[in-house]
Amino acid sequence: MGITIYQLERSRSERAVWLMEELGAPYAIEFFRRLPVTMQAEPAYKALHPLGSSPVLGIDGRNIAESGAVIEYLATTQGNGALAVSADAPNYADYLYWFHFAESTMMPALVSEIMAGFGGVEEDHPTRLYARQRIAQLLQFVNARLEEVPFFAGDSFTAADVMMTFPFTMTRQYVPVDVEGHPAIAAYVERIEARPAYQRCRAIVDYPAAAADTPA
Repeated sequence: MGITIYQLERSRSERAVWLMEELGAPYAIEFFRRLPVTMQAEPAYKALHPLGSSPVLGIDGRNIAESGAVIEYLATTQGNGALAVSADAPNYADYLYWFHFAESTMMPALVSEIMAGFGGVEEDHPTRLYARQRIAQLLQFVNARLEEVPFFAGDSFTAADVMMTFPFTMTRQYVPVDVEGHPAIAAYVERIEARPAYQRCRAIVDYPAAAADTPA
């Protein structure tokens, strides 16, 4: 089975790279840029999927998209499922909850604020005030979880952590996320960023501009 990760700079696709590095599973990678000013994906990337989604994963000639689908596919089919949680495990419900919380609840709140900023909506506009209140509520909720357990699904690192880390790392390039004001989240991010596989991922996805000019 051939896996290709189509890596769009500063995007959710880095989760797939990180997960494969954690699993030690083989994969190919092709790099794509964002356009200046608009930050939209370059046309070649958008051509990979009818919706221009990120991430996009190539599997033996066919592409799949959607963050949750991509990470769930890799977690369950690669590395003997080492970072997935089986349905009969006592923490399966926690694993499912936090795996999906990342894109179903956390990211929509952050993205609404990001898009409002890009769109020039005044910071004191009621929609932006509400968005920031919602983000603060979610951060308190997440911080409370990480005060109880070292990882989102419980005692062990899982694919749920791959899903949940993105809002506290890459997203901060676009919108303020108060990690430092939430000690449990800050400590969690520090532990995650110290993981060798995460550091390898960062070295791969934070590629120099010259790498983006290399033919895929």
